[in-house]
Amino acid sequence: MISPYEIVSKSALPALRSMVARRLQLDYNMTQQQVAKALGITQASVSNYNRRTRGMMVNFESDPKVAKAADIIARELSKNPDQGEFLKSMTDVLDYIRLNHLMCSLHSDLEPGFQVEGCDACNGALFGKGFDRLKVLAGN
Repeated sequence: MISPYEIVSKSALPALRSMVARRLQLDYNMTQQQVAKALGITQASVSNYNRRTRGMMVNFESDPKVAKAADIIARELSKNPDQGEFLKSMTDVLDYIRLNHLMCSLHSDLEPGFQVEGCDACNGALFGKGFDRLKVLAGN
């Protein structure tokens, strides 16, 4: 059985990093090396995001809150690369992704036969957690 946190760490986190990396390069004209430093990853990882060989198992661009949060995270990182704030923001967005079941389709693809309908594994002990910080990030 695949844990929701495995999907977060292997799929959702790279996808979100890819979204932020792309914005930093396109919207703020940062180099791969600058993006890598801001995100705390290697330049090779940024290159893999650009070539779409990493961070492409799931696409969150169609979720307006995740896309808006990626915009805001990139903007904030371009001005002030505070790793603590970056980590909090990324964690909040990943919690939003998990608790709003945005990975269920991928989980079903990765683990055929696993019944995602009615599954509440992603809820865990944080079910009902407020997303006030995400709402601020997403402009709601």
